[in-house]
Amino acid sequence: MTKKDSRKAAAQNARPRPAKSAELDLKIDSLAYGGAGVARHENFVLFVPFTAPGDTVRAVVTKRKSNWGEARARELLVAAPDRVDAPCPLFMTCGGCTWQHLPIEAQLRAKAQIVADSIRHIQGGENVELLPIAPSPDTWRYRNKMEFTFGTDRMTGDLVSGFHMPGDWRNILDVKNCWLAPETIERVLRASVAEGKRQGLGAWDPHIHKGTLRQLIVRHSVTENALIAVLLTGDREKIDFRKFAAALQAAEPTLKGVGWGLNSGVSDVARAETMLESVGELALDESLGELSFRISPASFFQSNTRGASVLYDAVLEMAELTGREVLLDAYCGTGTIGQYCARKVKEVYGLELITEAVWDARENARRNGLENCTFVAGDIRHTLPALMNSIEKRVDRLVVDPPRGGMEKKSLEQLLALRAPVIVYVSCNPTTMARDMMQAIEAGYRLEAVRPVDMFPQTYHIECVARLRLAPVAATEA
Repeated sequence: MTKKDSRKAAAQNARPRPAKSAELDLKIDSLAYGGAGVARHENFVLFVPFTAPGDTVRAVVTKRKSNWGEARARELLVAAPDRVDAPCPLFMTCGGCTWQHLPIEAQLRAKAQIVADSIRHIQGGENVELLPIAPSPDTWRYRNKMEFTFGTDRMTGDLVSGFHMPGDWRNILDVKNCWLAPETIERVLRASVAEGKRQGLGAWDPHIHKGTLRQLIVRHSVTENALIAVLLTGDREKIDFRKFAAALQAAEPTLKGVGWGLNSGVSDVARAETMLESVGELALDESLGELSFRISPASFFQSNTRGASVLYDAVLEMAELTGREVLLDAYCGTGTIGQYCARKVKEVYGLELITEAVWDARENARRNGLENCTFVAGDIRHTLPALMNSIEKRVDRLVVDPPRGGMEKKSLEQLLALRAPVIVYVSCNPTTMARDMMQAIEAGYRLEAVRPVDMFPQTYHIECVARLRLAPVAATEA
């Protein structure tokens, strides 16, 4: 067949693509990772946000690729039987909780299906046990950390604080009530805007990189029912921080401490270059099971406290511990997973890039009386060889909890080379988890079981805990 014939045959077999801006009536079949509903128009896949399986919508095509596209629903023609009214007035505007229109049971079914689809092609889909999804104990008001950004209302010029508008980092959506945050956090947020106005403070301008009020970070402890907050400003001028802190504490008596940090960088990451001043105590105590953790403003801690216990119980389930194991906790953060397992193993070693997180891990191990925990700071590509040379022990259980983007290939190669009999992989992204699983399988492991854990109700995000077992080496004939 000539190239011309090949192109002609491909064109004949290609899926017909609807024109951009075409208006179509679409039946939603399922939900995709990312939150959108999935529809098909003459076998051409279209992703339609804020829809539910069973919906029929009139939608406009907004994007076309070779074999898929995106569409925006303009009218709900037939509502899915289990569709509910979203309680938040910012639903479909904020972009955070894309599944508020679904009852929690439907959300759990969709998340379990997304995980099942992600692992379907691993090992040919054979001999992988998909365990029932573990629900979150709380479905609303569960977030223990919120980051708000200050901005200027485009119509009135007033100071506002909230979240970046979806697809528009320059403009801030005014948020007075977030259904995922405890109401105590909301009171601190509203008080920060009111006090900013009283002091005549302006918001940081991302166009010219100047201004005062930039971000507000608020953390909540379920155990203490208390808060801490950090105000980040782009400069040191104008603000009377003591009055600012007093106004926040007057608005919310559970606010233990308020910090003030400088953040004058170009990036919009909410991080203090320098801590300038503080009032009260800038640390919280939180409990997971029998363990107590000290949480500072910059510490990593699972954003759903009660859900974290569910997640870590799934890790224990997958790890199959007997008390004799040496456990390596890679990407350990503040050491919560390793310490959660510590009383059921012989020794725990944790590796983490961020030095401050390792300080927290060591302090928390001391607080919990865990003398069998060692935490090391640095790039895993360097710290892992040094650690293994120093301890000269076999790793019996490897736990990895990488960031959303998954594991760096070289680091994963090093960890797989340890030949730990069991690996427990904790992931917040089923797509990158499936990619890393394939690398582990190529190194001689088999994926045995996966348990989804719903840490983020009302959103499409899902945690997974997977167990991989090192396959026995087949004996070779003499």
